[in-house]
Amino acid sequence: MNELQHIKPNKTKFFRKGNISFIIASVVLCLYSLTMLLPVYFLVVNSLKEGFEFFDNAWALPKHFYFKNYALAFELGVDGVSILQMYLNSVLLTVLTIIVSTAATTVTAYVLARFRFRGRDILLAIGIGVMLIPDLGGSATIYKLFVDLHMIDTWFIIVKFASPFGLMFLITYSMFRTVSGTYAEAAKIDGASEMRIFLEIMLPMAKGCIGMMCVMTAISSWNDYYTPYMYMPSVKTLALGMQELSEEAATYSNYTELYAAMVLAVLPMLILFITMRKTIINNAVAGGLKG
Repeated sequence: MNELQHIKPNKTKFFRKGNISFIIASVVLCLYSLTMLLPVYFLVVNSLKEGFEFFDNAWALPKHFYFKNYALAFELGVDGVSILQMYLNSVLLTVLTIIVSTAATTVTAYVLARFRFRGRDILLAIGIGVMLIPDLGGSATIYKLFVDLHMIDTWFIIVKFASPFGLMFLITYSMFRTVSGTYAEAAKIDGASEMRIFLEIMLPMAKGCIGMMCVMTAISSWNDYYTPYMYMPSVKTLALGMQELSEEAATYSNYTELYAAMVLAVLPMLILFITMRKTIINNAVAGGLKG
């Protein structure tokens, strides 16, 4: 009984000093999270309304769900390019970007983590340093380079995503650094080449990290507006097409159909993130700890 009486004041003291701050911080963060959900609510609710309901009260719930907007959304288009074609263009851009970016980052991180050669430290310093330098100042020069190479408005512009450095590079590099060299040594004794060691031993061990990189690259590429706008203006992706459709909506007053199209555009990446969120969080945290 005396021991319980001794413990109780300590718990009260802990509650006052620790838990109250935690509760306040949690409430503030929850309220902030709700403000982030307001655009989602506005988008989904208005995609299920008829046109006159939207103009009556854009924030009110629909009187009945008008799913026809989603069918009408596929009839929207810009300059003869339909929503379905925009989907296909976005899928192609995303897949090519994932392949080029992931391959460049993985190979570079593996070479710098595993091998020792002259200039390695300089390349590693560049890989970290480029994250600290804003790249907007060089956008004009990069654009002029691609113009001179006649790569503007062609799919060859995907080569711009072959830059291996960035946050994904640091995570992948730190992961390869922690892999024991005994695996490669044992494979070498059995006669395996460096390429075989990389493809059959190292890549399977890094599949979680590579999977996380692919998902993050996919989300970034799917939402990329700058690249199609600047380098591929004739290739209408969803990010570029939605912006042009929003300008037309003011003329034709088909906002509810536009919101339905936006929901369809967001849905694939939302599903991808929900299904892969554990992979993203686990490998991002593990990479940071290993580094």
